Amino acid sequence: MEFDRFFSVAGSRLKSSKIRELMKLAGEPGIISMAGGMPDAEHFPFEEIRKIIDSWDAGKRAAALQYGATSGYPPLVEQIAEYVSASGVETDGQAILPTTGAQQAIQLLTRIFCDPGDTVLVELPTFIGAVAVFIGYGADPVGLLMDDQGLIPGELEKKITELKEREGSPKFLYTNPTFQNPSGITMSQNRRDEIYSLCSRYDLPIIEDDPYYELYFEGGPEDYRSLKARDTDNRVIRIGTFSKILSPGLRLGWILGPTEVVARCETAKQSEDACSSSFSQVVAADYLAAGYVNQYTAKMRRIYSQKCRLMLDCLEREMPEQVSWSRPAGGFFTWLTLPGHMDSEKLLTESIKHKVAFVTGSPFHVDGGGRNKLRLAFSNSNPEQIEQGVKRLAGVIRSMI
Repeated sequence: MEFDRFFSVAGSRLKSSKIRELMKLAGEPGIISMAGGMPDAEHFPFEEIRKIIDSWDAGKRAAALQYGATSGYPPLVEQIAEYVSASGVETDGQAILPTTGAQQAIQLLTRIFCDPGDTVLVELPTFIGAVAVFIGYGADPVGLLMDDQGLIPGELEKKITELKEREGSPKFLYTNPTFQNPSGITMSQNRRDEIYSLCSRYDLPIIEDDPYYELYFEGGPEDYRSLKARDTDNRVIRIGTFSKILSPGLRLGWILGPTEVVARCETAKQSEDACSSSFSQVVAADYLAAGYVNQYTAKMRRIYSQKCRLMLDCLEREMPEQVSWSRPAGGFFTWLTLPGHMDSEKLLTESIKHKVAFVTGSPFHVDGGGRNKLRLAFSNSNPEQIEQGVKRLAGVIRSMI
């Protein structure tokens, strides 16, 4: 039977993720994959999780294995509120909804805000997973240029006024401000002030997706103060995740924002998965309550910083002078710019022959650009893989130049 004629418009819009396709390569013999933005699997807090589970009484065991409320496991909601308050975010008058990963948070917010044809503003480049959601709901993501300080305020204001004159206001600004995926760029504190001020002036909601902010290599938390911590008129909706501070396998994130927004997301979630994993929520609540998160992120900052330094040193040593790259102050990624005539899709085809993989730049660009860009992840590679991977990739680039 041929099913194409039965698919919905939304179903026909679905496209496979380039990253998900590339991650299949990681299991092939000899492939060094610098594609997937995954945490370092060697250092997951397995022993802490085992201690948590071993300590459960009958009540917690039942809570972990039973259905839960869509609104989340109450002790987890309380712990998330304490956790985000420590970073300067005001939680009074706000609501928190646990979600099945940050990806579901993006999906729920898009579902409640966007009709087909609506415009949303994103950075150039931006997170592939968010773009897939926006397009899946028929929204039109419009890109805004960045520089080494992040999103350019003048570009934001220009685009808002253009859209207001032509087709009406955009629905929201989606930003990944700290150690951005894919570029590694961090929006400066002055820029955050300017961006928030502009969104306030033009009455534009902000969705702040900030999964890497605790994984800084330089400075301290005050240097990465969030847009939500500046939120004096209740327009910032912040997405958080346990994927970088505990485990992505738990598939647990959260939405923090105005009560009416979070309530609408909860209603939408009821028809999707009823509730996020009760088991994951009970583990995460106890993990936060025990203070393990601070121990883990402090350790991982050191580990990721060492890996990043090694990758940057290898790029400096191995890459042709025509190639440049970002120098992240935290997170998982660096972003390479090839000579203008090069196509990273063609480069990937050749690189696979030399047993090294990365993510091409064009899927991160909603304007059709980024063909001479690529993303390298250092987070889940060991030192030998980083050195060999960069060396192999540089050799292929040099031969193509």
